[in-house]
Amino acid sequence: MEIFMNLWNNWTNIEKINTLSLYLSLLILLPLLVKVVTKNNKLFIFSILSLLSSALVTLLGITFLSVAFNYTITYIFLLTPIIVVFINLLNVGSSIGYYQLNKKNKNFNMNDLKREYIQDSIYLTIFLVLLFSALSIFLTSTFLIFILLTGATSVAIIWVNYALLYYTVK
Repeated sequence: MEIFMNLWNNWTNIEKINTLSLYLSLLILLPLLVKVVTKNNKLFIFSILSLLSSALVTLLGITFLSVAFNYTITYIFLLTPIIVVFINLLNVGSSIGYYQLNKKNKNFNMNDLKREYIQDSIYLTIFLVLLFSALSIFLTSTFLIFILLTGATSVAIIWVNYALLYYTVK
């Protein structure tokens, strides 16, 4: 926890307000938007759990890096939660979009959504592994660790989301 307190104490008030407002607006607006658009309580719960799990996985990743490897967390790591939330939005957004397009089809059921979601998860995982691998070739030291942590966290959150979808949408 000392890591985050050091970062927090070094920020200006404007940085603190902007960061908090960004994350709070995402945590409030995304689930509300899912609820309004889909009118499906299971997908609403899934979107809330997805955002909370992405925050938890990111926090655990940064803490693990700091504690297990005794690595100093610098300002560049503030981008990790933003990138992970963006990847999470892509992942959740694709499932919501598929649901919206197909919910009125006569033969549509939630198993179709799960099948489409696993395909999207595989494609996104392959894309992210290739992207972060290509980026890591040219980097050293802090930037390499940042790319590796962000890539691993992004891929992990995709599969955590799949587990959440599988258990919340039956």
